[in-house]
Amino acid sequence: MKFIVYGLNHITAPIEIREKFALSDSDILEFFKKIKNKTSDIVFLSTCNRVEFYFLSFKNEKEIIKELINYLNQFYSLKDSDIKKYFYYHEGEAAYLHLFRVASSLDSMVIGEPQILGQVRSAYQQAVNANMVGSILNNIFLRAFVAAKKVRTQTEISRMPISISSIVVDLSKRIFSSLQEKQVLLFGAGEMGELTAKYLSLEGVKNLWIANRTYEIANSLAKSLNGFPLTLEEGLRKIGSIDIIVTSILNEKPFLTLEKIKALFLKRDFKPLFIIDIGVPRNVDSMVGKLASVYLYNIDDLASIAKINHGMRQKWIVVAEEILNLEIKKLNVWINNLQLVPTIKSFFKKFDDIRAMEVSKFIKKNNEFSEKEINKIDHLTQNIIAKLLHSPTVNLKTIETESKKEKYMEILSDIFNLNYEIKNNTHDEPQDEQQ
Repeated sequence: MKFIVYGLNHITAPIEIREKFALSDSDILEFFKKIKNKTSDIVFLSTCNRVEFYFLSFKNEKEIIKELINYLNQFYSLKDSDIKKYFYYHEGEAAYLHLFRVASSLDSMVIGEPQILGQVRSAYQQAVNANMVGSILNNIFLRAFVAAKKVRTQTEISRMPISISSIVVDLSKRIFSSLQEKQVLLFGAGEMGELTAKYLSLEGVKNLWIANRTYEIANSLAKSLNGFPLTLEEGLRKIGSIDIIVTSILNEKPFLTLEKIKALFLKRDFKPLFIIDIGVPRNVDSMVGKLASVYLYNIDDLASIAKINHGMRQKWIVVAEEILNLEIKKLNVWINNLQLVPTIKSFFKKFDDIRAMEVSKFIKKNNEFSEKEINKIDHLTQNIIAKLLHSPTVNLKTIETESKKEKYMEILSDIFNLNYEIKNNTHDEPQDEQQ
């Protein structure tokens, strides 16, 4: 049995390739129906940054991957060169590590971002609902969620933003504990402004105003985020009732001057105003930051914070990787012990069959025993067998290398002639340790 990851992500493929495979829920369900004859254990994860298949294979991974490619070809014609260029393949421990890193956001474009864990959970749940997740794959994903939670709670990765837009939101949250009811005004709807607006929207900002030179662009972005579009002139008049201003406009000189802000402050009754100027050149006169109750940050301030956070985050990444490695060791023990189950079960069955046969013979020769006494004899002999086999079973599980385990299983099978019983016990699983 192999655990395999097959897919592409933001590192291996550009957005124009990734977006081709953004399948609808109905497409995914159709895919599950088609792949079921090859594997009944598969999870399909599709986000803006990755398209990945996580599946179990029992010596037929090439057939499964061929089926995946055939299905994807319905949406985008894949050449062999495309597959080699964009897709990656991981199996075994490398696949476990990949899943754990994805769920923990260590493989994200922005490390520490919180959305990916929810996306992995949703993909897993969709596969569960379609009956595409058996107990082994289920255990692997549940362990990935446990590992991700440990990374989130035991490190500061998610609290160390390093992108300019995420730092804007982080600083806003430091000044205003909750952003939901705050009035936010964004000047400029370019790439940086749009990304910042999206981050603010994800934080639950309900009152988002977007002012832009081209009203149609402001209107388009505002619609996508349930915001309100404004012209630049309307935006300037709106400042009197705003809590947070983000400016990202290409302008030769500051358009928010000290005089303008001073005049508006008379209407604000000196209520705190947070201004983040990510324009280059600067959009806000530096003297505005000297005003009481005004918090002004420019792009250099944010870049300095990003640099500090990046250094701190690198330290926490090392800790996070250690957490994941420890969790994968636990998973490996569980996975490796899967192969022991048929041998152990057959081992117990062999001894119990002999015990039951001898007890039956004994009872037939001595028919003076009551039913209660027979039950006691049966129970006693079962306990004896369990205690005799306990130590060899535990010792077998503690063997570290897979090759040694296979050697000892082969010896046990040969000595006790277990081969027939093993064939009939190939899909049982060990009890999992307490999480």
